[in-house]
Amino acid sequence: MANLKQYLDGMHRGNPPREVFFVEDFVNESNVDGRINLTPKAYQRLFHADKLWQQQFLVSFFVEGIVIPEIALRLGENIPEEYDSEVMDGCQRVSTVLAFTRGEVCLPDIPELEELTFEGAIKTEDLRGKFYKQLSPFARKHFNNQQIGAMLYYDIDSIFAGFLFTDVLNNTNTLNPQEKRQAISSAMSRQIQEWCRFDSVLPIFETKTNGDLKYIKGANHSRLDVDKTLAELVYMLNTSDWTKTGTTGKVITDFYKNQAKNYQDKFGNASFVVKVLNQVNQAFRGYKTANTLGLKAWRNFSYLLGEIIGNGSKIDPIEFIKVYMKAIDNLKKVAPMEGLTGSPYELRMRGNGGEDTKVALQLIRDEMNSIGFHQVLLDKKRTFTRDQVAQAYREQNGICAICGEEMPEFNEDVHGDHILLYKDGHPTTQDNCAAVHSTCNWRK
Repeated sequence: MANLKQYLDGMHRGNPPREVFFVEDFVNESNVDGRINLTPKAYQRLFHADKLWQQQFLVSFFVEGIVIPEIALRLGENIPEEYDSEVMDGCQRVSTVLAFTRGEVCLPDIPELEELTFEGAIKTEDLRGKFYKQLSPFARKHFNNQQIGAMLYYDIDSIFAGFLFTDVLNNTNTLNPQEKRQAISSAMSRQIQEWCRFDSVLPIFETKTNGDLKYIKGANHSRLDVDKTLAELVYMLNTSDWTKTGTTGKVITDFYKNQAKNYQDKFGNASFVVKVLNQVNQAFRGYKTANTLGLKAWRNFSYLLGEIIGNGSKIDPIEFIKVYMKAIDNLKKVAPMEGLTGSPYELRMRGNGGEDTKVALQLIRDEMNSIGFHQVLLDKKRTFTRDQVAQAYREQNGICAICGEEMPEFNEDVHGDHILLYKDGHPTTQDNCAAVHSTCNWRK
């Protein structure tokens, strides 16, 4: 019988392709310094074991004749994050074993567990509905000595691990394209999943009780469409290549492979994407009508907002989305050409090729410009200089423009305030500067 600790320590010899370990090994090693990653994001499936499934699986450790399925274990070099190994296939099974020992799940109340005999015990035991701590020492020993077979993969990179998971280990299960991509683990892949589902700090991806997203129409995490669309946005913000390649399935898959090959530990433009998404959050959560936009329209809005931010300009995201939605509404009202079933904008939005995406975005840009897009851009310079404030102070004869009361002799307690609001797109220039009490400015 193999010793799991030796394998985790790198002392395996001959690299056997398969081994058998005790249940007790997984319990001990998984609870010490996080040596085994039991829930690697790369292999997260749509299926998550519920209590009933876990209970039925635990029966296989106590009732003879039920085969315990083997798992797949990745060891050695190239393991993402801080672990020594990861369970590539069998995450739900190993997690259930640990959940049982931690008292999170009990055995089911079924007849097969009513009278069981264990080595060393004088009488039979009834295990129906019992938790691990309620088992006799004989029943616990029996459970801990059960064997789990494991296919072992050594020193493989994330691209090959993704291939194994999607084409070998899950060859009897249907994986959707995004599940296959996320099995190709990288810093970018893991970050996208974390943003979307793993205790996300981005409220834009919050869900209702039925799983639908609160702020994006027709979006649900169940088929990983949100992950797919976010991956498209990250790709578009990462490189201008999308104007030639588009955002087709193959393009995004190749993007995942490139990230896994070259950027395993660092996601280069993560901070910029977060900056964009934070403003997208403000727009969609601050303007209720925005929740009528679907995922692709959400992606295009986010990309256009990213263009503005990337150019160093500032913008009020709520005003920006108002103009964006008005532009889309206008574009949809354009009469289709004879024989076609939609406006030029709608037809372009149906494709994911480079030309379709590029033309759809240009149509939106042009329409936003015709509506008055420039009005929602903010002056890059937001703060008035002290000379500008001093001049306004003199012109106002020391009277506060907000409260109408006299201000003290000019000092740091005299602030400059925009006469026409900065957030409405008005500039930080002398003719738009008013001198005010600092307290009035803060209360405003």
